[in-house]
Amino acid sequence: MSFVDDLEQSIDIVDLVGRYTRLKKAGASYKAHCPFPGHSEKTPSFVVSPVKQIAYCFGCHRGGGPVKFIMDMEATEFREAVQILGNITGREIQGFTESKEVIQIKKNLYSLYKDASVYYQKSLKENPEIKKYLMDRGLSEDDIINFAFGYADSGVSLYNYLKDKGYQDEQIEQSHIFLDIRQKKDKFIGRVIFPIENLRGDTVAFAGRIIGSGEPKYLNSPASDIYDKSSILYGLYKARKAISTSDQIIVTEGYMDTIALHRYNFLQTVAVSGTALTEKHITIIKRLTHKIYLCFDNDKAGEQATKLSLELLKNKGLEVKIIEISGAKDPDEFLEGGGNFQILIDSAITPIQYLIQKTSYNLESIDEKKKFLSEIFETISSYSDSIEQDMYLQEISKLSKTPLALIYEMYKKRGNTQKEVAEKAPKIQLSTDEILLSFVYDNYDAAEIVTNGLLFPEAKSSVLESALENPEKFFSSLDLQKKETLKALNFQNSQKYTNPEDMLGALHSAILQVNRIFYKQLTEKYKQKINQGDSQALVKYSELLQTAKKHNLK
Repeated sequence: MSFVDDLEQSIDIVDLVGRYTRLKKAGASYKAHCPFPGHSEKTPSFVVSPVKQIAYCFGCHRGGGPVKFIMDMEATEFREAVQILGNITGREIQGFTESKEVIQIKKNLYSLYKDASVYYQKSLKENPEIKKYLMDRGLSEDDIINFAFGYADSGVSLYNYLKDKGYQDEQIEQSHIFLDIRQKKDKFIGRVIFPIENLRGDTVAFAGRIIGSGEPKYLNSPASDIYDKSSILYGLYKARKAISTSDQIIVTEGYMDTIALHRYNFLQTVAVSGTALTEKHITIIKRLTHKIYLCFDNDKAGEQATKLSLELLKNKGLEVKIIEISGAKDPDEFLEGGGNFQILIDSAITPIQYLIQKTSYNLESIDEKKKFLSEIFETISSYSDSIEQDMYLQEISKLSKTPLALIYEMYKKRGNTQKEVAEKAPKIQLSTDEILLSFVYDNYDAAEIVTNGLLFPEAKSSVLESALENPEKFFSSLDLQKKETLKALNFQNSQKYTNPEDMLGALHSAILQVNRIFYKQLTEKYKQKINQGDSQALVKYSELLQTAKKHNLK
């Protein structure tokens, strides 16, 4: 048994979930309104099974075992979720996650950054001219307090302050706040300080903005044991509750944009922290909401950042809209000019609308329109959802002033090759594996039923064959994501089929469904070979028809 399996088994899932929401007994299970961020519901669809050690929402399809529940609930990564469970159970887990030395370094850094932030805030209060500068730029007293603004006045003073707090030179050097620990020189000296917090509200880094002109405009803390800018969204700790309530997130390019939007009560706003939007950011966002609004600066760099973000956001299961700023360079300037930001949200556009608006092609020219459509079709084909594709094709028809029937025809023609490739791709194989393995997950005897029930060798992928041969070894070797997927499917089965007879009937139905899928695939395959004059294919096709008749596959 792995360490994580052992840890999960030591936890009472009902007690764990009960820390976050009120549960009501419902037979052998418990029910509640979904507690996951970004999902509000009137009818409870969240079920906790103490027997299966799973907490799952049938509405938003999130949850799983204790680790997965914490990952979704806290919008955190695997290792941090394990750490949280370790703290709850009081178990030693540093051998699994980090060494005692690393844990101590992190603990010291969290403490040091907290104390440094307090010092910077105190320094700002002692320098009224800096505070006036901030307020002249549109910041309010509440902004300065809520976002813990500070000022780096003197490296020596901060160094002495930290030494008085008991920090050693080695610990201070690990913070990367000082350019040279021997000279006691603060790298942010003369700059306004923006503390950067993680999802728990711990200060993990600083951004320093120069006062007046000069370069770099912003100076950011480098990566450390507690700070990775690719996984930090500025303002997320403060925005989390509003993101859950509104079921949406607004992502901006700058710190000041986020602060301005919070001032105007758009509390669901965050900013990328000195970097572009990343895969890690998207993973965190998906745990909080499925609706994202991009609102980057109204310039070439902002346009480029938007396009790069849209590329990353493809096929992530998120509803993506772009908020366009007009008459101002960024959200901060727009709001200061008296603009109504809610109108911009309400009129936000889809990715395809944005790409069409930003095209350099002259759509009045037939040749250029053809080139444009060829390019935009490539973009649309990269979306895996057919409903999404259809919606975008309709948008293209309207915005390019091209008849919808013609758009469909052109897209279908260019898509023939891609369609053939897609049909040959192992998507069905993967889905059938999951269907069958969801029954085997907690009933290894079902492996023999599946093995005997599958009529065609093609139905047994290498993955499925491995699982059916030794289920215990197979499931223990799966990574968390795959294991949780099967656990959730298995849990859905148990909720739908409440007695052994129904479960067995459902398994046989699933096997029949898989056999029919592969019967259709093989029928097409043999027909093509027969048309090509393959005499062996004719024999195999005849055998296939007999099998289909015997097992009622047609």
